[in-house]
Order: sequence, then structure tokens, then C-alpha cells
Amino acid sequence: MAKRKSHHPQGHCCKICGQYKANEKFSGRGHATHICKACSKLSAAEKAEAQTITRLSNLHGRLNDGEKKWLENRVRDRRPEVAALAREVYNMYFPYAERNARKKQLLINTLVFELNNATIYDGFGDEYQVNLRFTSNRLTNVLTMADLSAKGTEQSIALEKKQMAKLLRWAIHTLEIFMWEEDYDLSPDEDLFEDDDLEAEEPEPDTKIYWRVLLEYANKTSQEIVSYQDNLYDKPDELYFALREYFDPEPDESEEEFE
Repeated sequence: MAKRKSHHPQGHCCKICGQYKANEKFSGRGHATHICKACSKLSAAEKAEAQTITRLSNLHGRLNDGEKKWLENRVRDRRPEVAALAREVYNMYFPYAERNARKKQLLINTLVFELNNATIYDGFGDEYQVNLRFTSNRLTNVLTMADLSAKGTEQSIALEKKQMAKLLRWAIHTLEIFMWEEDYDLSPDEDLFEDDDLEAEEPEPDTKIYWRVLLEYANKTSQEIVSYQDNLYDKPDELYFALREYFDPEPDESEEEFE
């Protein structure tokens, strides 16, 4: 009787490198330990690192509590390659974990929101330009609006301590203001143009700053976010209307409308 052919693949998967290799790639002892000849030549430290990287690469599906804890520990691993891969895998499973952790550590002392001919759309879809600077100070609880198109024109109001704290906490936890530089494309436009008679040239980008955010935190650090785009994205736009509402719910006549 002919011997039935086995459909089971011949070979082993090395637990160190994670590769499936033919039988001849394993020594006699390697068959039992599931370590290929190449990996058996590594030092104990190299084997441990390679095995950890293999385990990180093979993580898939929903993690149980033990796997999650192990992954969190690898993020803080002293081995650079392990830690880098662990952070990549962790961010894939928990994309907002790092952002949420930063929120808990941030407390704004001063928030400055400056708009220099930035484009705003009102509730009717009409455009107008804004030249204003808002300053919110948690230490003094004073909110100031300065008209940049009319020097010396400034309004200030004193908020209750809870109001100011709520405003600045909202900027961090809801608007995620500290992430705007990463979340939005604020860089200058660098579109190329072509001329029929001339070779394509790259024009100088418009480096005018249309709006900026200056943040000073309670931990003595600071952050500056600048935009070379004249329009406001959704969250900056929301911040503008929220701050403006403290002074006047409607745009005033000093704002220049245009077609």
C-alpha cells in the first residue's frame, strides 16, 4: 500500500527569530528547543532581545490583561529597538493613550490666541477678517481682547476663578490645543506654477503668520503654535468664537468683510 503523503509542513518555527525554516536549519537539539542554527549562535542577551521583538511583531487581536501589562512594560524597555517597536505597537492598539496621558499633565497658566487677518466664517457662511489678540491668564483670572488694527484698543474682563479654570481646561481636554501643530497642516503653501516659456519654478512660500497660539504651562514649559494658513480649522475656529462671546456675540464693525 502506498504511503499517504503528509500535508504537515516539514520544518519548525524558530521561537527566537519567528521564522519558519526547514528541518536542516535546526540542529538535533534545536529541534527540541525550537531555535534555529543561526539564532543558537547568538548570545543570551541577543536571543532575549530577538525573542521579545518577535513576540511584539506577532501580537494581534484583542489583548488580555497580561499581554497589555507586558506591552506597557516593553514601552519602557531599556533596549532602544525593543522600546521603539513597543511604542509603535502600543500606539496601534491605543492610539489616544499618549495624548490622554499628556492631558493629565498639562495645566495652562496663560493662553494667547492672536489672529492677524485670519479668515473667519460667520453663521451665514460670509467671510470676514479678524485682527485680534486674546489673552487668558489663570493667575489673574483676567481675559483680554486687543484690537490689532487699532492700537490701544483693548477690553478686559475679570472671570471667576472657576470660569477661567473651566475655559483653560476645556482648551486642553476638549480642543486638545497642545496637539494642533500635529493635527493640522499649518505650514506655508508651496504650490508650484509653470510658465509656457520658462522652466517650472518654485515660488517663495507665503511666510506670513495668520494666527498663532502661545501657551505657558504651570510646569514652567511653553509652547508656540503658528499657522501660515489664513483659515481656521474646526477647533481653532471654535476657540475664537468661544473667546469672542465673552465680549460680543456678534462680529463688530472693525472687522473687514470681503468678497
